[in-house]
Amino acid sequence: MKITPLASALGAQIDGLDIAHPLSDIQRNELLEAWRQHLVLRFRGTPLTPEQLIAFSKNFGQLEQHSNYQAEVVHPEHPEVLMIRATNIRGERIIFGQQWHADLTYTLRPAKGACLHSVVLPPIGGDTLFTNMELAYQTLSPTMKRLIDDLEVIHDLGNGKSHRNKTPEQKAAVRKRNPPVVQPMVRVNPDTGKKALFVSEWMCRRIVGMSEDESESLLSFLFRHCTQPEFQFRQSWNVGDTILWDNRSTLHMALADYPSGVPREMIRTSILGQASGRFLED
Repeated sequence: MKITPLASALGAQIDGLDIAHPLSDIQRNELLEAWRQHLVLRFRGTPLTPEQLIAFSKNFGQLEQHSNYQAEVVHPEHPEVLMIRATNIRGERIIFGQQWHADLTYTLRPAKGACLHSVVLPPIGGDTLFTNMELAYQTLSPTMKRLIDDLEVIHDLGNGKSHRNKTPEQKAAVRKRNPPVVQPMVRVNPDTGKKALFVSEWMCRRIVGMSEDESESLLSFLFRHCTQPEFQFRQSWNVGDTILWDNRSTLHMALADYPSGVPREMIRTSILGQASGRFLED
């Protein structure tokens, strides 16, 4: 197995490993150590079936069954697998991930990680960006760290720009399926003991205990700070690529820089995370 860093902030490519077949204990332990160090791992050009993606993903933890997602985006035979593609559901256009976020932070069990596998790609565009939230926290001033260490933030799936033009009925359905939750602004990765910022422009609506103006000012600063280019890795996809990322210490965003109607199809698993947060009391 060969491990090659892909960016100074995060990301590494793994060569010499066939992830379509079961891993040995030694291989799995080496991957876990590489994952802890680099947060995002890339495996180039190995086409996987949904069953093979599930089997590989289980090396890193129990898998989500995605009961909080609309049924149309969940694989009909494998609830562990999401079908990541632009689609229309009852008059609503669904496009995944085109704003900085971490997965399932609007639930009481944010994902530990995820595996994303490319099936069909546009001829140009469609890259995915990742940013290192541990590094984002580490580079804050001591004063800012003291300010934010004990703050809490409301995570709301309906806060994202993709939800702003929905009908009142669609917004109500989103809120019913995924009510807002309160999460800590800073959390500790239990595998490394490192602190990471736990905010994103998509999910974070307001800081608990602050006025709207105070909250907006601080969140806007943190959103800009954590997505600096120096903290990022950019994944340019080939068909058959698989990306494994630590959802506790990173954000990601899919770029919509390809023509409308051009297919971009992926399949994804989510690795079950630890319990975190509480429901927002209205």
